[in-house]
Amino acid sequence: MQCHYCKNPASVHLTKVVNKAISEMHLCEECAREKNLIPNSPSDLNVPAVLELAFGQSPSPIRPSQIESTCPVCGTPYAHFRAKGRLGCPHDYDVFRPLLEPILERVQNGSIRHVGKLPGRHRQRLAKIRREELESKLKLAIEAEDYEKAAKLRDSIKELGVEHEF
Repeated sequence: MQCHYCKNPASVHLTKVVNKAISEMHLCEECAREKNLIPNSPSDLNVPAVLELAFGQSPSPIRPSQIESTCPVCGTPYAHFRAKGRLGCPHDYDVFRPLLEPILERVQNGSIRHVGKLPGRHRQRLAKIRREELESKLKLAIEAEDYEKAAKLRDSIKELGVEHEF
């Protein structure tokens, strides 16, 4: 294999897989060092440079004052997060919020709020509880002869799609 840049024999190989499409980049040791992809020691690995080269996205521009900012609670500087990818304490999310939001949006597919997943059984249990709440509200709306509200509640129950257990 030849280096992507200088056509010398490649010794560093990067592979990117997106939607089952594979693309590869091959670099010689000299070009990889030039691009800061090969560390002199394990702690010198330039993760942002690797990600930029592999995914074609440059890290968001950062002002020097932002890099120098630190968390007042744990003392972790933002530069530590950029280098290691880890925060020091929960307060860092608030302190570095303007810097973290663009990263979170990219990782969470456009949202900065992580929702997570629920196991199927738990999701079904929550839906049943919600249905019971709606049914009791429906019963009260019918007793109060508030048929407009009752119709909305009935529609909400149908949307849940959870069967009633007798």
